[in-house]
Amino acid sequence: MTRLAKIPAGRYLDFALFLALGLFPLTGLLFYTQLLQKYLVFLIFAYSLDLLWGYAGLMDLGHAVLFGMGGYLMALSLSAQNGVPEFMARYGVREVPAWLAAIVPLPAAVLAGILIPALFAGLLGRFLFSSRVGGVFFSVITLALAQVFNLFIQSQQKYTGGFNGIGGLPGLALFGRPLDLVQGYYLVFAVVLLVYAFCRGLTASRFGLVLRGIRENGARLEFLGYDPARFKTAVFMVSGALAGLAGVLYVPVNGMIAPNDVGMEFSTAAIVWLAIGGRGNLTGAALGAMLVNVVGNALSENFGAYWQLLLGAVLLAVVFFAPQGITGALARPARGSGRPKGKGMARRA
Repeated sequence: MTRLAKIPAGRYLDFALFLALGLFPLTGLLFYTQLLQKYLVFLIFAYSLDLLWGYAGLMDLGHAVLFGMGGYLMALSLSAQNGVPEFMARYGVREVPAWLAAIVPLPAAVLAGILIPALFAGLLGRFLFSSRVGGVFFSVITLALAQVFNLFIQSQQKYTGGFNGIGGLPGLALFGRPLDLVQGYYLVFAVVLLVYAFCRGLTASRFGLVLRGIRENGARLEFLGYDPARFKTAVFMVSGALAGLAGVLYVPVNGMIAPNDVGMEFSTAAIVWLAIGGRGNLTGAALGAMLVNVVGNALSENFGAYWQLLLGAVLLAVVFFAPQGITGALARPARGSGRPKGKGMARRA
């Protein structure tokens, strides 16, 4: 019992959420199982942003760029499985380009979809953090980057499908064998659990403690002999790899990818998830991503054109009454109940 009492309240929320998600396909509600499969991918994306913003204090307003890199690489690979993709053929492309042929094998596409966003984040982070760019300036630069990447995707119609994106893509497969909906759901669920375990271990390590120190007081940490720029670059790379992984999974789950999935809109949506759920504990990232998407879907089904207004009202209420997010609000009673009783008894005496 003593060991159970020492488990943080957030862990119980994690266990409850994962238990509910693991059992949901057994209900037989295939439409909602398909929706939750996509939301599971969003959990990975939320975890990647929480590492960067919640633990290191770096608000990335263009985080969907890293997601989009992984997604478009996977989409291009899937579309070229039978030769030149149809949207390329319309622009006169007769042979698969060499760079695309390199990622036609799906394992190569998955690897590229993870490594290229990580390397891009590492190069960008090395440039920005070594120049001591941080805070609001980092956010503004990443916001501009999201807009540039979105415009690039739309302008390169020959290779990206332009504004329409790349669609008609096959679903998840394992070792060349297509998976049905429930099998695909549990494959994505297994990846989510692995990513959660990785992030939990990383944030509980010495590396995670240093990230918290950077978030709270980077100057003091530097005085103690640490190089904040190196740790910021490292966590940016890890975050980029996880965002790329989310993009790689999103494409076969969703069946397509378009510029709307990689620009400012999706980046700011992830910021909202963490603001609602609470950042810096992983639990809030998962809770916020799931709640916002589930509630948004329910409102759109029942209230038609007014659902975004109602969702905005719900989000404003949560931010107003729980500025630290849902997990922050839940943690306050737990901290209050943990006060030593001896002090109160001494005062009464």
